[in-house]
Amino acid sequence: MNNIPVPEKNKKMAQLIAMVHVPSNNIFQNTVYLDKIGIKTYSVEELKILNKVRKMLLQLFEEVLEENKLSFLEQCRSSIFIFKKEETREIEKMMEELPIVQYLVERAISEVDIYVKNGISAIEVENIAAPYFIGDKTPFEDLLILTIVCRAIRKKYPNLVIGLHVLSSNDIEALPIAIIFNVYFVRSESSIFSGFRPEGQTVNNANLAKFYYLRNYLQACLGVEDSKDRRYPQIWSDLQKKHTVFNQELADLKVWLKNILFMKLEGVILTGSETGKNIAKKDLLMAREEIDNLKKQTREYFGESVEVPLITGSGLDMNLYKQYADFIITGTQLKKNKYWENEVDEKNVKALVEKFN
Repeated sequence: MNNIPVPEKNKKMAQLIAMVHVPSNNIFQNTVYLDKIGIKTYSVEELKILNKVRKMLLQLFEEVLEENKLSFLEQCRSSIFIFKKEETREIEKMMEELPIVQYLVERAISEVDIYVKNGISAIEVENIAAPYFIGDKTPFEDLLILTIVCRAIRKKYPNLVIGLHVLSSNDIEALPIAIIFNVYFVRSESSIFSGFRPEGQTVNNANLAKFYYLRNYLQACLGVEDSKDRRYPQIWSDLQKKHTVFNQELADLKVWLKNILFMKLEGVILTGSETGKNIAKKDLLMAREEIDNLKKQTREYFGESVEVPLITGSGLDMNLYKQYADFIITGTQLKKNKYWENEVDEKNVKALVEKFN
């Protein structure tokens, strides 16, 4: 499977996925909270380099669009990291020298070190923090920063299971980066049904179809011959995503779950109402039953079953989650003072792993 590190199979219990938060939004925005969470913004000299980098990336993107003549790529600026590999690598080297970028890389690596040291073998890399940009409004240079961070993590940990999440509603922008670094899954907030978030309406304009189309297209452009290998990274879809308001008709989780087969979802993520909040037991039970029924249905339809993992994406009711989930994504519980934008606190990591085991 193209050497993509995957989770251990046939495990009888859920697997932990620890969050690696890259606070790039913080350094770009410079809010009144910046000092409180121990992060600095860029200097004037660094801004000059960032501006130069952004212009160079935009020029390369225009060339990619012209050469491919594919409208879907208009939402996928990060495709330049595949189609303009040598050029973007040179630009990366310019960015890597900036102190602010070095800080982000060192912070990410130090957190992964803590996780691996304590027996966690899967992570989700995510750019933070709120307020988020939405859709294709994410700064181009932020995508390059995530590329640099992922490169550093993959270089040090070639066998680590990695997921990638580009906030907000940016699964398509995450795709090329995920392909390059053998990422196992991309997290999506906008696979099915639009909602309203504090930063705006979620961008869901046939995103799932575009993701599948571009995944197949990009992998084929890279010469991946086996069609099964071109099905990675998987896309894991949030249902009723936290911090999002939906129309009344979408308040019933059943409406979402009944679309798993129709929309061919590859992973289902449930969250509480906000970061750190637990998921209701009734929702977990309903999702587990629907996914188990999916196995039976697909076996009847196709002769073999399709397995879709159930993932929890907020809160940490271990005893409850381990009964139903295949994966448990955790971030807030691992942070200093258990606030999601703070750095990882190893004491909390040790306590959580001990409780989990």
